[in-house]
Amino acid sequence: MLATLSDRTASIVFVLVTLGVSLGTAGLAGGLILAFSPLLVVLVMLLVVTREGYGRAGWRRLGTGRLGLRFWPLTIAATAGVSLLATAGVVTFGFARFAAPQQPWLPDVLALCVAGPILAFAEEIGWRGYLQPRLAFLGERAAMLTVGVVWIGWHLPYILFTPHYHSDGNRALVLTLFCGSVIAFSFLIGYLRTLSASVWPAVLAHFAHNATFAALTIPIATERPVLVNEYLSGDTGLFVLLGTAACAAAIGVSRARANRLPVPVSGRG
Repeated sequence: MLATLSDRTASIVFVLVTLGVSLGTAGLAGGLILAFSPLLVVLVMLLVVTREGYGRAGWRRLGTGRLGLRFWPLTIAATAGVSLLATAGVVTFGFARFAAPQQPWLPDVLALCVAGPILAFAEEIGWRGYLQPRLAFLGERAAMLTVGVVWIGWHLPYILFTPHYHSDGNRALVLTLFCGSVIAFSFLIGYLRTLSASVWPAVLAHFAHNATFAALTIPIATERPVLVNEYLSGDTGLFVLLGTAACAAAIGVSRARANRLPVPVSGRG
């Protein structure tokens, strides 16, 4: 339909459609349509709107053509590792303790291992696969910040209009921590996407974070679940926010220093 659509226009259309789907489907099927909406909108953009998907270049730009294996250890350390440290933190400070699970946990873990990668892919193919490269005209950091703001907006209907996600605790504090964490994750995962030239480290980062913080609730007992799970060590708690921001900043500083290094001039002979 619009094969000559510019990156600027394509990104605007993608954002508007994705946010519209989020707003319209947050309360349907437990949010399942919303969860898959980034992937669905990517398919619509590539196959219907711009028709880039009828050539290899359109799919190659999503970053699916290489695994980026060299960056997987860093990805796991900066996501699963941060969640582990956050949980260790709440135990160390006495807000929680390790305890034997009080209910069967294996089915939940197996379901997480099956559904988790699929849902992570459905999101990341939209945020870091399709949108981030098309926002390159803004500059690297501005593109990551913009993706983060869109990511927040996409979540908000699910948080505000349903009881399924971040429904406990003080709403203002929870939303503040959530927004800060999402921006931090947007920079962290955005750097991994750029460094690896692959969307797969982004998918792994998304899944590793979700799986680790969820799994760590199994061996933890606390008399203050809102404090621990919402404010400190949960999905977007303070400890996770600080750890993720530190990892993103470290990668950003390292990347900036590498870019400033002089290029060696090879001699003749």
